[in-house]
Amino acid sequence: MTSKKETSDMSRKWAERGLSEKDPQRKLHYFSLALELDPYNPVALNNKGILLHKKGEFLDAVKYYDMILGQYQHTVPVPVLYNKCLALKEMGRHEAALNFLKKALKQEPENERVRNQIADISRVIKEKKVSASYTTPLPAKQLAVNQIYDRREPPAVSTLLSYALKCNVEEIKYHKGLGEDLIKESTIQEKLKKMVYCCRTCSFYEHDVCYHQHTRAMSVSPDAICRNFRP
Repeated sequence: MTSKKETSDMSRKWAERGLSEKDPQRKLHYFSLALELDPYNPVALNNKGILLHKKGEFLDAVKYYDMILGQYQHTVPVPVLYNKCLALKEMGRHEAALNFLKKALKQEPENERVRNQIADISRVIKEKKVSASYTTPLPAKQLAVNQIYDRREPPAVSTLLSYALKCNVEEIKYHKGLGEDLIKESTIQEKLKKMVYCCRTCSFYEHDVCYHQHTRAMSVSPDAICRNFRP
């Protein structure tokens, strides 16, 4: 019967074989063999994540990086934090990427690559906020006359959670419990119950009017909420 040490040693050898291999597919094969023997082999996990990133499979890459990060309580490997940041950045999850970069910077304040990424992502986030805050007032003649939307028809909780996590609804299960400060479903449900989430807190709401393209600038009741709500 193979001992735990023997299994770990064999996993390490497969990982080393993967590092020395040049062909991406064979590298992926060796790292997969290493993980079959030891699912928590950090070298195999990190390098398989990198290979998946190169293939454009960013969500799967993040899953492998998180398996490494989950093994640490406090000080975590900066290269893994950086790699996860790059994958999140490719997925458009800039705020999450910035959070992990800040954790990396705390450990290595002089790391130039981390500092440059923080500056780049911070610029992207700022540009997105400026773009989102820009609205063009519609002429009064285009406003819906004598029509006031006053119903409460909120989006599904899973949809609201996807907005909070900056990901697709299908991706939510991979982002729960991965070490990020995630907004829990119960919090969202509470905000809906207390009407914190409503037209007056919607990004499309301005001066008692909804500016979403599908509402034709209909007047709205501040406590109402529709499927197009965006916090």
